[in-house]
Amino acid sequence: MRNLIHWAVAILFVATACSNANQKKVAQAEPQLPAGAIKMEYERHLYFDMMLRDSIPARMIFDTGATNLLLDSTFYATNFGKNNNLRRAMLSGAGDGFQLTTLDASSWSYRVGELSHTEQMAIVMNLRKIVGDGADGLFGLPFMQGKRVEFNYADGYIRLLKPEEKIAEDYTAVQCSWLRDKDRIIIPLSVTFADGYTLTGNFLMDTGMPNELALGSATTARLKSGGHLADACSATVEVGGVGGSRTESYVTAQQICIAGKAMKDIRISCSENERGAMADSRYDGLVGNALFARFDVIFDFENWVMYIRPN
Repeated sequence: MRNLIHWAVAILFVATACSNANQKKVAQAEPQLPAGAIKMEYERHLYFDMMLRDSIPARMIFDTGATNLLLDSTFYATNFGKNNNLRRAMLSGAGDGFQLTTLDASSWSYRVGELSHTEQMAIVMNLRKIVGDGADGLFGLPFMQGKRVEFNYADGYIRLLKPEEKIAEDYTAVQCSWLRDKDRIIIPLSVTFADGYTLTGNFLMDTGMPNELALGSATTARLKSGGHLADACSATVEVGGVGGSRTESYVTAQQICIAGKAMKDIRISCSENERGAMADSRYDGLVGNALFARFDVIFDFENWVMYIRPN
């Protein structure tokens, strides 16, 4: 019996040692962030830990489609309650319509890492219904304007480049353009379909979209009339983003090419919405996180240039 107890203790010791060793290996596997970097979690969306009004912690999504700070209604009610600054507003987005929201017109200061920003209002709506319970809200381009920022999807961080810092030679520059008054960004790229037809177009940068690429409804209609989407399969998504449901088709693109960098066999969506961001004819569609995640990316939010390097 004494020998059995001895062996049991020995086995427990070995198992504990192995467990501790595995834990050390997992801890060592976490990438070390470079100096000045801010942690970012890439889980379809880009999540950041933020401090609102100096005292309220929040987990927020960075969405280049957002031109205002947006807070989930449950999170807002828990932390800020009701006040006299609230008023009703209608908001459009990727959904096929408009959505009733609330605006808090008081000043909103927030901080991500050591970077701080103040906005004059916050939109309040049921965001978690769209993106899930892991987000307290989202913030957009106003926070990034005028900055050059490295987005490292693979290692999970962003880093603000110093004014004198040069871009490494193995990056490729993508000359982009602004939509309207420098609040949305247009990226040129080409899409080749199964029948060999290539669309060369301009696509809106949207880090609020998890997928690689989505064609707008005007582009979808044009391609269908030309017989280039004969293999498309239609579907309706009930929760399609801000603005409600969306109707779309799906195809596999033979190739997507950006600045000479080609990606093969990419599944893309083709919107059939009549309203909202996907029905805007000023651009051909949206570019999302799954495409950017294939690269190390530097966004120059001042000049507008994007730099990419396959990761």
